[in-house]
Amino acid sequence: MKYLTILMLLVFALGCKKSDILTYHGADGISFYITYFENPDSINYSFALQPTQKQRDTVLLNMRLVGKISANARTFKLRATDSSTARNNIDYILPDMKLPANQMFVKYPLIVLNSPEMKTKSFKLLLEVAPGAELVAGAPGIATDLSANLKRMKVNITGQLIKPDYWENVQFVFGTFSVTKFQFMIKTSGLTNFSPAVIGLGEIFRLQVTFRNALTAYEKVNGPLIDESGNRVIF
Repeated sequence: MKYLTILMLLVFALGCKKSDILTYHGADGISFYITYFENPDSINYSFALQPTQKQRDTVLLNMRLVGKISANARTFKLRATDSSTARNNIDYILPDMKLPANQMFVKYPLIVLNSPEMKTKSFKLLLEVAPGAELVAGAPGIATDLSANLKRMKVNITGQLIKPDYWENVQFVFGTFSVTKFQFMIKTSGLTNFSPAVIGLGEIFRLQVTFRNALTAYEKVNGPLIDESGNRVIF
């Protein structure tokens, strides 16, 4: 009896037409995404870290299609969530954008504005894909290359010195972040960006020696350099 049941199921399965198989047809969407090596769901931007003083700048947000590639360019919109503290057209601008034809990836140009309050405050901008355009919000998830689609992206905007996004990648060389340490690094090197992707890993190790020597010279004259948390600065 068991074998007869199995045989009947096989006959039924073979008898099904291809058109009988149910498939899901959802609307094409777009989402933020990060690679395996990037910090999740947040970006820190500081006007204080730019080589020249700026009143506005552009932060490029990685986004990708969740759906089928099209021969036509398609519109999408972003909006700030209610939990955002950044103010539209004062601290940021969200321009209209299209995913180019025959493309899966696009960089969204978020415009950040150096408002007067940036000198003393940090503003949070939590972004999501808005309805009302050709591309809707794409589903979150993890791809086979371990990159991840995100429903929201947080951007922290300020005019103060803050911990850079890349610090986790250089902490094994420079140690725990502090504003005092960061200021010392900037003053000693003349650089504002210490990302390995920008200056190279070899330069990171060379700078470590430079900072250690500069700190030794500083301490001979001034004693230990103490940061804002009361900890001694070391490299």
